[in-house]
Amino acid sequence: MTDKKYSLPLSLLKKTNDAFGHIRNSLPHRCILCHQQTPFFKNYLCATCRADLPYPEFLCLGCATELPNETKFCGHCLTTLNSHSLITACDYQTPIKELISSLKYKKNYSAAAELALHLSHRVCQYIDLGYIEQPQLLIPVPLHRYRQIKRGFNQAELIALHLGRLLGIPVANNCTRVLATPAQSHLNSQQRRHNLDRAFKLNSPILANNIALIDDVYTTGATMRELSQTIEHSQKITIQYWCIARTLI
Repeated sequence: MTDKKYSLPLSLLKKTNDAFGHIRNSLPHRCILCHQQTPFFKNYLCATCRADLPYPEFLCLGCATELPNETKFCGHCLTTLNSHSLITACDYQTPIKELISSLKYKKNYSAAAELALHLSHRVCQYIDLGYIEQPQLLIPVPLHRYRQIKRGFNQAELIALHLGRLLGIPVANNCTRVLATPAQSHLNSQQRRHNLDRAFKLNSPILANNIALIDDVYTTGATMRELSQTIEHSQKITIQYWCIARTLI
């Protein structure tokens, strides 16, 4: 005797999904920032708060400082020739820093989707302008296992997963953090430059020629530089730095 397999008609499945959507939309769903009700439960920000997210029109591809017109680099970066492109959505300022804090310290996971969406606009802008090529792989900056256990998640990985879905790019975790270093936010700029020495390990070869490292905030760049050096020590590869925001120091 063979088992019979039954499947619901597509029209019934659609009606069921629509019904669940209407039920979910009738429940409270509030903006992450202002806590006002949003029109749709998958809108984690209201239209006003989303419009308030900073997004300078032109940023330097080397240091992410704001530029007065459309060009790839500021005068300083033209002379220093940075080997890695830095892509950010904006400076680390209100309300973007409240959105990042909501994710990291209040475990508001839906903030990761909004942060990824905001950064994806800049990535698409640069790809359309021909400033960068779309990477083949996204690699989130890893947390040390003790810090990840304490926090419960890696915010860079959550952002990377949302970016991957938005842009159609796979995400990989080829790297680990082997040293439990003090948090960068507790150190001055000089201490940050050496705090992460030999902090990362490449676990397996990266099967791509062009990748992007993903993190939430870029300050001195020490984290990205140390991780990229760890990777480049093992293989020749093009690496981009993608961060939601850049801290002004």
